[in-house]
Amino acid sequence: MPDYPLRGFRVIEVATGEAVALAARVMAGYGAEVIKVEPPGGDPSRGVGPFPHESVGPETGAAWHFFHGGKKSVVLDLTEAAGRQVVQALAGQAQLLLTDVPAAERDTLGLAREQLRAASPALSVISVTPYGEQGPYAGWSASEITEFAVGGQMSLMGDPDREPLKAFHNQAECQASLHVLGAALAALLAARTGAGQYVEISVQEVQASTLEAQGPMALNGDELPAGLLRMGNGGRATWGQFQCKDGYVGCFVNVMNLPSFFRAIGHPELLERAGDEEFIRGECYKIVAEWCAARTKKEVYDAAVEFGAPLSYVAEPADILANPDIARTGIWRTVPHPVAGWVRVPGPPFRSDGLPFDLTAAPGLGQHTAAMLGDLLGLAAGDVQLIAGQSGAAARNTATTSPAGGRA
Repeated sequence: MPDYPLRGFRVIEVATGEAVALAARVMAGYGAEVIKVEPPGGDPSRGVGPFPHESVGPETGAAWHFFHGGKKSVVLDLTEAAGRQVVQALAGQAQLLLTDVPAAERDTLGLAREQLRAASPALSVISVTPYGEQGPYAGWSASEITEFAVGGQMSLMGDPDREPLKAFHNQAECQASLHVLGAALAALLAARTGAGQYVEISVQEVQASTLEAQGPMALNGDELPAGLLRMGNGGRATWGQFQCKDGYVGCFVNVMNLPSFFRAIGHPELLERAGDEEFIRGECYKIVAEWCAARTKKEVYDAAVEFGAPLSYVAEPADILANPDIARTGIWRTVPHPVAGWVRVPGPPFRSDGLPFDLTAAPGLGQHTAAMLGDLLGLAAGDVQLIAGQSGAAARNTATTSPAGGRA
């Protein structure tokens, strides 16, 4: 079997956002040693549920396991000189550092560009900020709703006569994670020359550059037609969401799909009236709504598949997990954790026979602090205890056990 493509690369993650976390998780799955630097008390995602029944705590949250599988946890207090010295020492033995620490705070935390370059000229750094490191908004903070809003995508979501809507969770950061991953791999490739790369990624720019047709039209000064603005649920039989017995159905029918659509709902004769917009918004809309309401999600989907019609149920998370077609791809991986039990997490974002992917469970808080400081950096036992004590991690390191199974 081919070796893991990123084995031999060491990646330092000093971040709290999803853009860095998800990219680093993928790199861990492909074999990179990812060292997650957590502040005293742990990464904020440790407090995000849902949690297993009667098992609420920093080791069991769904967000922690989703974003941080396969990593090693080192707790450091970067407001202390010892913590800053350790993170720079770790950077000196790594090929890549990923961070979303606000640029204005990096000097005081030992993460400034010059400080990291001094630690290792061959180190590549990927910097993620809401608005970039230059310009009038460079020092501004952001939340998940403001990140999604300022990039323009929110303006296209919702009903035309209502306020814009935000997609679930932080889709701005999750989209940016793909750019972080691509930038990281490109930086590692370029660093083969011996010179590390410094790459800046603005979450706002990621959003703004993925506006599909609306972006280029606005750039050219074209007026956006109503069909490219917020359209809500629509009011046409051939476009929108309809309620069914156990959920909702999504429908998006183009002209070429009209014959299969009308056959799927059992009314092929309606094709003759498809050009009548009043009919499509009125009588036909009612026919489609009643047809969906009388069926389950599976019955609608089966009819769509049988006739090749562009209809599908609106899948809920439970539907995705139970979908046999998705499961057969091997996307789900189940890993054991000593506190959370067996945890199911997504596998690789892309697959190839030559790109093996595997994950261990997300680490315990500070689980690898002593090993990294002692074995990797060669610090004496007394120094390890001192630094761990400053970070409030000494007791946790002693009490935490390693997850069983998986790739070392």
